[in-house]
Amino acid sequence: MPSDNPLAGHVALVTGAGRGIGRATALRLASLGASVLCVARSRDELESCVAEAGPKAAALPLDITAPDAAQTLIETALTRFGKLDILVLSSGAFHSGTLENLTDTDFGKLFDVNVRAPLSIIRAALPALRDSKGQIAVVNSTIIRAASTAGRGLYAATQAALRSLTDTLRSEINQDGIRVLSVMPGTTATPRQEAIHAAAGKPWHPERLLQPEDVAIALCGALLLPETAEATDIFVRPMMKS
Repeated sequence: MPSDNPLAGHVALVTGAGRGIGRATALRLASLGASVLCVARSRDELESCVAEAGPKAAALPLDITAPDAAQTLIETALTRFGKLDILVLSSGAFHSGTLENLTDTDFGKLFDVNVRAPLSIIRAALPALRDSKGQIAVVNSTIIRAASTAGRGLYAATQAALRSLTDTLRSEINQDGIRVLSVMPGTTATPRQEAIHAAAGKPWHPERLLQPEDVAIALCGALLLPETAEATDIFVRPMMKS
């Protein structure tokens, strides 16, 4: 019989845990028995997540783009829980607008949040993940295979870069026993999507979209695969088509 707590004894770190897919994933991991360090900028949102996750969860309010943030994350996880088995990167930012009109500030900020910071966190986590033969899950976007990214080009470029780095990373560290997963959700009923719809003047029908919990279930299901298997890419889309 499968265990009700298949991740008991495992330690996970989840960025973007204050809301949306990150929060749903942190809660799912906790329900599977893992101890979870929940990371986001908003203390109130984190405290709400940790209260729901239970006593084995801890909150770390932190901007992942801050200087030394990556090292702080990993040191906190190791100090609090003694090891790290699962790293889930679900933080991110969105930008809309044409490439002609974007500013250098737009460019730098989005790549900082969506590409540089995740890579810095992964690099800081690798020694601990090698010790545990752990797993990395990176939440990306189905925009990487969109037919048109007009008005979303900068965001699409960051997601393509993140996908490329994740693929390279897998090739480099699989030999150490570390599994690397990319998760590409379609349009999901998150606060970010609600804001995007509002800015575009589109009606908001969250019941027609993927739910954050749907993505969390798919992600965690991949983490539970036997050690002889690795899921590399999971595309999840809303069942209800527009």
